[in-house]
Amino acid sequence: MKSTATLTEKAPSEVLLVEDEAVVALDLQFMLEDLGMEVWGPCATVRAGLDLVRERLPGAAILDVMLADGEVYELADRLHEAGVPLLFHSGHAEASQLRERYPGAAVCPKPAMPSEIEAKLAKWFIPSD
Repeated sequence: MKSTATLTEKAPSEVLLVEDEAVVALDLQFMLEDLGMEVWGPCATVRAGLDLVRERLPGAAILDVMLADGEVYELADRLHEAGVPLLFHSGHAEASQLRERYPGAAVCPKPAMPSEIEAKLAKWFIPSD
């Protein structure tokens, strides 16, 4: 039997968004908010993302790889070790390398349509019975 749940019903309430391209960040933020999620950020730097997760963790994270202050890996390592689902949204990374380093992570190469990102999120949070 197929699940009738929607992403809006099953997705985490808090998603960390780390993206340094302002237009892309706003598009993603609006898409996530339309799905009923609270967006942490958007953060344009690794440091800003690390600051946000210092005290508590989000339910998931969408990460660009190349940011204003370098590559996102320090933050991604922290989140991955804590079990936070990661979606990499980048034009500067090899998907197979990301999946090898972060098993279970999703990858959406830029440019990606919002529907592609939503579909990746749905695979995590909606059971496929």
